[in-house]
Order: sequence, then C-alpha cells, then structure tokens
Amino acid sequence: MPLLFIFKSIVSLYILIIFLSHTVIALETMDTDEITPGMKGYGRTVFSGNQIETFDVEILGVLKNWESRTDMILVKMTGGPLEKTGIIAGMSGSPVYIDNKLIGAVSHGWSFAKDAIAGVTPINAMMDVLKIDSQIRENTFRTSNKTWSTSLNTQDLDVVVRLKSHGLIHENELLKNSNSQQPFTLNLVPIQTPLIISGFDYRSLNRISPLLNKLGRFSLQSNRGSDGLPADLHDFQPGSSIAVEIIRGDLSASAIGTVTYRDGNDILAFGHPIIQIGNTDLPMATAQVHTVLASQSGSVKMASPGEIIGRITQDRRSAIAGRIGEYTQMIPCQTEIQGSLNVKYNFEIVHDKILTPILLQMAVESALLATEKSIGEKSVKLKLDIGIAGRKEHVKIENEYFDSGPSWFPIYNIVQPVAMLMNNEFQTTKIESFKLVADVSETINIASIENIRVGKRWVSPGEEVHLSIRLRPYTKDYVSIPVKVKIPDDVAPGSNIKVVVCDAINSKMLEMTSAPGRFSTSSFEQLINRLENVESNNNIIVRIHLNKKGLTYMGEDFPSLPNSFLSIMSMSNQSGATPLRSEIVKHIQTEWLINGKQTIDLYVDNKS
Repeated sequence: MPLLFIFKSIVSLYILIIFLSHTVIALETMDTDEITPGMKGYGRTVFSGNQIETFDVEILGVLKNWESRTDMILVKMTGGPLEKTGIIAGMSGSPVYIDNKLIGAVSHGWSFAKDAIAGVTPINAMMDVLKIDSQIRENTFRTSNKTWSTSLNTQDLDVVVRLKSHGLIHENELLKNSNSQQPFTLNLVPIQTPLIISGFDYRSLNRISPLLNKLGRFSLQSNRGSDGLPADLHDFQPGSSIAVEIIRGDLSASAIGTVTYRDGNDILAFGHPIIQIGNTDLPMATAQVHTVLASQSGSVKMASPGEIIGRITQDRRSAIAGRIGEYTQMIPCQTEIQGSLNVKYNFEIVHDKILTPILLQMAVESALLATEKSIGEKSVKLKLDIGIAGRKEHVKIENEYFDSGPSWFPIYNIVQPVAMLMNNEFQTTKIESFKLVADVSETINIASIENIRVGKRWVSPGEEVHLSIRLRPYTKDYVSIPVKVKIPDDVAPGSNIKVVVCDAINSKMLEMTSAPGRFSTSSFEQLINRLENVESNNNIIVRIHLNKKGLTYMGEDFPSLPNSFLSIMSMSNQSGATPLRSEIVKHIQTEWLINGKQTIDLYVDNKS
C-alpha cells in the first residue's frame, strides 16, 4: 500500500509538472529600486518559427524619471543572433528576468548602435495598463521620435560612465564649459514595430509611410500573408511572438511584437505603444517568425500572423494589453476597380477613428495603382456605399473627378466622409460595411467655362433673362449652353445683380462666403445629408447674387428676412445664427467635368 501510494503521488506530481509547464501563470516581479548595475539575467523571444529562445542580459543601470515619472532600465543583450544583428525590430515586449523575477520588457533602443543595448520598460509601469483595462471593464498622440535629456548630476554616475563607454551619451557642447549642469542627450527611442504587409502596391506604401511614422515607429515589410497555422494557446506565453492585425483578406497588415506577461487570459506586450490610441479594439493573433533580417540601419524579424486568438483592448505608453478568447468585429470592405482591368478586392479593416480612414486610403490607393496607370490624365467615377449600425438606409456618395497626375487626389473624397462620420460630434458611429466602385477612364473628359453672353444687361423685375454659357471641351469645338434666369419680382430698381457661372469647387467657395452657416451641421442626419448632396463635378452652377439678406440658424436657411428681424437676431443673446446672402442657384448637368469661373453684372432698370 505505501509503495502504491508513493507511486500514485509521483505520477500525480509528474502530471502536475507537465500541466504547469504548459500553463502560463503570473510570475514574481522585481521593482527598479532592487535593480543595480552588473546584475545578470536573461530574456525570452522568438528568433525563428515559434520556438522561444533565451538570450543573456546584463544590467547597465536605471534611468530615473526617464519619462512621466517612469524609470527606464538599460541592459546589454547577448546570445543568439544579437551579436550580429543588434536590437531586432519585433523584439518589443521580450520579457527580461533577473533571479527568475520579471523586471520588464525590451522596448527601446538606439539607431546604428554597435551593441545590442536596449531600454526595458519596467513591469510595474506595464501592469498599470492592465489596471486601466480592468477599471474600464468594471464600471492623444505621442511623437514618433522621443529624445530624452537631463542633467548629469541627476543620474547615477556609474550609469553615465557605462553609457559613455558604449558611445550612447552625447554632451551638449553649448553648455559644456558653462557653470550650469551639463545636460546630455540619449537618442533612446521605441524599437520599430515591424508592420508586415501583403497585397499592397509598393507605391501606396511609399506614400503612406510618412503618415504612419507620424503616428508611431514602423518598419514596413512585405510578406506573403497569414501562415494559417492553428494556435496552441498553451504555448502562447511570455517570449512568444504576437501579431496585431489591422487589415486582413486580399490586403493584409499586422504589427509584430512579443508577449511580455500572461496571467490567465490577460496579456501584456510590446513595452511601448503601437500608436498610443488608448482604449481600442484590435484583433490579436499568434505570429510565426521566418527569419531575422540583419541590417546596420536596423535588423527586423520577418514574420507572418497566425490564427486570431483574442483582442487588444489597450494601446498605452508603457504597453499594449489584451485578452485571449474575446474577439473584435472588423469592417467588411469591398473595392471594385472598373477600368483597364476589372478587379475586386475583399478585405476587413479595424474599426478605429484614427486608423480606419488611413487604412482605407492605403487599401484603395493600392488597388488603383495595381490596376490603373499612375502617370497621366484620367477620369474617375467614385460610388461609395457606407453601412451604419442602427440606420436602415446606407450612406451613398457619388461623384466624378479628373486627375491630371500621379497623386490620385480623388481618394481624399473617400477618406474624408468616413473620417467625418466616425469622428462626428453628435453620436457614436459604428461602420458596418464599406463598398467602393471606382470606374477609371483614360479619356480626358473635361470642359472649361470660357465666357457668358447675355442678350441685354439692363433688366426689369420679373423678367426672364437668356444666358449663353460658352464651354470649351478638351480638343473639341466650343459648345454653347442656354440658360433661362428669372429676375425676382421684388428686386430693387437701380440695383445691380451679379451672375457667377462656375464649377463645383468654385461654387462651394462662394457658398462658404455667402452662407457660412450651412457648413455648421447641427445633427447627424444633417451631416449625412450634406455628404450625400455634394455638388456634382459634372454640373455648371449659376449663382445669381441678390441684394437681400437673411440668416442661417442651426443649419437651416431663412432668406429674405425683414431688416427689423435681422436687427433683433443680431442683438440676440443666443448664438447659432449666421449671415445669409440671398441668391438664386441653378444646376445644369453636363457630360463633361467642368472647370472654371466667369462673372457678369446685370442692372435693374430705374424705371421699374
């Protein structure tokens, strides 16, 4: 019996050891006050595949109050490929341990440093991000290049000496010989985050890269897409690679980093933000590292996202935080290009006020560049359909544009409405779907407004005036467009009437002057109405300015008001009323994209 009991106990202990070896639990941590230069430990990361490997770490020191009352631990890393590669983009979040206690995550580094010397975000600062997430469950931008400066006598001299020995500290020459404290500068910045992309045209990436780098520090890398391998959550532990997907489908993009900490289903990673959005909702996936690309300008992990296993809920200065087993809903998108080739792209993008418009721009521009010419004139008809949660009718926006160069500026007219809807001041807006049809033609279908002709300049109240608008289509003969305009019955004798004939852009500029209140929407539906009823670029707009005054209140026009009422409103204690200059507006649809502006004055007969 005793032998059987001992055997069962040994078997039970063995099973427990096997279970614990595959179950991630929260570990003991070490505060920065306990850390001293010379201490040695290890870190965990993936250099290839899914295998977590260790690397050696030596503490160089602790920078006190490095940023926002947070310390920064400085370490020298050795082992694996680090002697050849230096710090590797994608290592962000790699946990570092001293005496088997977690001290933080590899997160910062120096460009062109010869040694793999890194800044480690303390684990206590990272844990605060989990606290924020927990508090939210219960009840903006940073600069892309941070340079840290302080005076020499505020830091441990041993730390300063060690940094100088590695060539990582630079004294301010202007104050070197003065009696003031000698400041030094550390070009210590967050490690670049590999943004693994596939399906994108390289030209769209070149154009969007400066904008992305204003939001964060990214290293754009091309890859074939998801590896499609099933996830083993038991092996998803500190040191594992992690992917944050922002686009998936025919086009894909994922930010790659490393898991720092896991407690049950809660995880911390990166040790720095992606773009520091704060509260967020981004898909979290496993990742597979294919190789490490060594480079003097900055080594990087070449990786691809795996299976989605949860979602990222916080993107803060010290870390990103997420939860396994919870999933986010992305926006299904379809872009159809009709032109030299007819191509459809189906993809999903994250729902985020900042990221969604940028990602749409990347996706649409890439689709256009991949199928259509990028240099030379072209006409583009855009049909945009946006589904909004809680609204039966989709938002539909349609217009045609002429692009004379490689800029693809019409894309702005796709991004702007989405950004305005998602960032409106009236209600929280959830985009449920996005569909774009772009009909591209290499035909130069434009016409310029050359002049206006009128039968007579002197008119009477109530009289019908005949205008002739002369257009010059590209490489074709002149065309005359007849227009009838009725002079109002109550126009004042002896007054003059200005007639402006113009394109849609000039018309909008005139409207902003004559009726600025129309551009101050007072409700969500009014905003949608303005987006849907944008002036067509195929239209000729005739604007007849009258010497009458009115006002716009809460987005609604009240023209031709009595002077007494206008005086009362101008002295009102209530805001919201703006001047409105009365005018008659006519819209003439044409087969061309109209360009130009012409003006002519009419005079009301005194005898009237």
